[in-house]
Amino acid sequence: MKAKFLGILTATLIVLAGLAAPNLSNSASAASSHTITFDANGGSGVMAKQIVPVKGKALTAVKYVRDTHRFIGWSLTKTGPVRYYNKSVVKPTKKLTLYAQWKPTVKTPMLAGHTVGKLLWSDSFSGPVGGLIDDTNWTSRYCGHDANNGGGTCHNNEKQWYIPEATRLDGTTQGNAVITSKKVTGTPANSGPCMNPPCSFTSGRFDTQKKVSFQYGYIEARIKMPAGGGNWPAFWALGDAMSEVSWPRAGEIDIAEQGGNLPMRNTAAVHFSVSQTDAGHRYVWGQEVNQANYQSDFHTYGLAWQPDRMEFYVDRELFWTVTPTNVQGYWSFNKPFFLILNNAVQGTAGFGGNYSGWAESKTIIDYVHAWELNGQGSVVKKK
Repeated sequence: MKAKFLGILTATLIVLAGLAAPNLSNSASAASSHTITFDANGGSGVMAKQIVPVKGKALTAVKYVRDTHRFIGWSLTKTGPVRYYNKSVVKPTKKLTLYAQWKPTVKTPMLAGHTVGKLLWSDSFSGPVGGLIDDTNWTSRYCGHDANNGGGTCHNNEKQWYIPEATRLDGTTQGNAVITSKKVTGTPANSGPCMNPPCSFTSGRFDTQKKVSFQYGYIEARIKMPAGGGNWPAFWALGDAMSEVSWPRAGEIDIAEQGGNLPMRNTAAVHFSVSQTDAGHRYVWGQEVNQANYQSDFHTYGLAWQPDRMEFYVDRELFWTVTPTNVQGYWSFNKPFFLILNNAVQGTAGFGGNYSGWAESKTIIDYVHAWELNGQGSVVKKK
């Protein structure tokens, strides 16, 4: 009887010990701190790992820097949303790597002979990879000749379908809108009309018509142009009056226009009517040649716009000036205009050259900015 009682007691103690042991073990092994590692994510500098107790501690002040950008916080992935700000208190539950997130800073440009003033409007195309451009600023177009369709699209016997899917954000810390043009063998889904059959490409076009209007100032885009014959990229503007008086009376300002077959050539042009009542078309144009390969890297394309004067720039160097003297027609350029970015393909207006066999090309737009110029300039956001 005594032996049986001792056996039961021993078994009971073993069971109790077994139940208690895991709790004691878990308590002993629970980490009191975790290591946080920092990633510059496009910036430069050195930041040591930080040991942070689970009860919480402020993050080390950011030591990374990045040209033309400012630090806005830390995220848990390279392209994720900001989770912590500079010197935020963090209570980690595990080892972490924090990635610096950056926002482009807009530096006021220097133009010889001008005073560039405050920033009036800006789109730096930031957002997640595959994201949409800001529809409060821009409308992505299909082909169609109605003046309310961005002034009318897909003229000049161009062989592309414009589709909204061709324009997407690339999710980089710099932030870019990318127009991807593709050679296709059939009609794509959600294509809209082909205005000049047979269409053989898809591409993108977007504009600020009836959303944002510009009048005077310095307007600039930073773009890496697409490579390959047949590409016809442009950064340009049409008069807000397109819906009332149509083209060319409303006026057209081609700030940058290039052909994929001539990577060392950039042109600008101004289109206008013979008079306010005669809609006969005239134009004048200027060019910059053999100064850079505009397809191999980003370059800036700018318009310094004042009453009765337009100056055209590449990389902030003046290459052409237009006034009523050399227009010799109806001057419609003292009124508001809207902006357009696009890549047409294989048109017949003398740009792009013959298609050279590429499967895909990319027009990469870093930003579009507008500043006051010599105290003048206005931007009206309509929506």
